[in-house]
Amino acid sequence: MKKYILIMVCLISILGVAWAAGQSHPGKSKSITFNGKTFYLSYSVNDGSVGQWLNEYLPTGSNFNNYTDMFAVRSYENSKSTPRQLAASMVAIYTKQYPGVKSVLSVDEETGDGFVSYIMIEGNILEHNTYRTTIKDRTLISLQYVHRKYCSQQEDRQKCMQSFAQEVRNHRAEWVNALKNMSVPTVVRAAKS
Repeated sequence: MKKYILIMVCLISILGVAWAAGQSHPGKSKSITFNGKTFYLSYSVNDGSVGQWLNEYLPTGSNFNNYTDMFAVRSYENSKSTPRQLAASMVAIYTKQYPGVKSVLSVDEETGDGFVSYIMIEGNILEHNTYRTTIKDRTLISLQYVHRKYCSQQEDRQKCMQSFAQEVRNHRAEWVNALKNMSVPTVVRAAKS
């Protein structure tokens, strides 16, 4: 009898630990896969004034202070723009917001989807952004993949920037193709912070 009680206590303990582990990662149930990597919903918010939902996804072990890869989905619920128009407006906004930023804008003539990419430098953060603008269920959507590198203070900044630029050159086409071929995820319309 003691043997069975001990087994029950062990099983209850194991189930309790498994339950607690699941509770510490509540966003893990909502995930997407991009370019072979799984990202978990980490933040979701609605800007009611413009009818836009923002969902941000991070890989396991990342947070908004240290991530090197992030994926975001935005819905523009009330927009009458086309994907091409949204992509062009993104370029205009980023060029104004980050003087000196060079953007690449392209349109898939077959689907009408827009693609934007640019590198942004802010402090010790080097960031490459790749966007796809598209339509899903008659709603304008943008998909964003962000790849970051952090240059430490001790590191030669010029070498760090050159290394990052080379990494972007090596992978940019891969990231754009992965966005192009990705099924558009469903927008999570629930707040999560």
